[in-house]
Amino acid sequence: MIKRRHFSVPIEEKNDRRLPHVVLKVLIVLILSVLALLQLFPFYLEFIQSVQPIEGFTPVDGKVYFWPVSWNWSNYITAIQEGDLLTGLRNTLIVSCSFTILSAVIILVVGYVLSKKKFKGRNIITVALLITMMVPGQLLMITNYQLVSSLHWTSTFAALILPGIVNVSGIFLVKAFMDSVPNEVLEAAKIDGAGEVRTLFQIVMPMCLPVLATYFIMTFIAQWNDYLWPMLVTGNEDLYTIQLKLVFFGEGGGGGWREAFLKSAALISTLLPVIVVYAVCQKKLIGGLNISGIK
Repeated sequence: MIKRRHFSVPIEEKNDRRLPHVVLKVLIVLILSVLALLQLFPFYLEFIQSVQPIEGFTPVDGKVYFWPVSWNWSNYITAIQEGDLLTGLRNTLIVSCSFTILSAVIILVVGYVLSKKKFKGRNIITVALLITMMVPGQLLMITNYQLVSSLHWTSTFAALILPGIVNVSGIFLVKAFMDSVPNEVLEAAKIDGAGEVRTLFQIVMPMCLPVLATYFIMTFIAQWNDYLWPMLVTGNEDLYTIQLKLVFFGEGGGGGWREAFLKSAALISTLLPVIVVYAVCQKKLIGGLNISGIK
């Protein structure tokens, strides 16, 4: 029998080895904290400006205010009323949620089919979808507008929701995840008597929740911030999205510091729904990003 000797490492040597790692972690945290503060600082200044008093206060040109002269929360109520932001908020929620949910269902079905179903022409369809990703979306706006106009959809929710609902990037996001799922899982469901619809929504969809959450929050934010397409297809103010309503504070609402303060209050107000969506989907978002980076 050969006896194995165990050598213990002195505590001082262990500490010497851990010290560089601790220093590196501290530096990383400090750098990330500084970058986060630099990113948040403009939002902080915007918030301070949104609560500055409108009456009896004239800011000094060129001076940056890090704290309000007095807290005037009524700016938010005034901005919401004068800019009709509640109507814009309602329309944007309808468009963003409808677009994101319908698009998520499409990418789930198409991504699953391209990954797990074998049929003639699958490779051709995959290559064709990849080619479409090389075309900027702005180039398709003219043809999309002509299509919407010919269908008499201008100034309707259909024009705001349906064009662009097939997201090729989302399809390949789901496909990449489904490629890592063993076929035995789906075969076991088939043996248990599950049909395609049941397999898709009871087995495939729960597995894809991290990916779908990632897609949901990114698509929701993109739709929330979209300005160009709603401006092209919407001529009815009752259907204006929140981004179109914000134009009031830059053009139709006058000028001066009062307008600047109300505009800041309106901008901060429009951030709240996006923050709520991100807070709800945060854990699933991080999981989806990790999964999408595995392969």
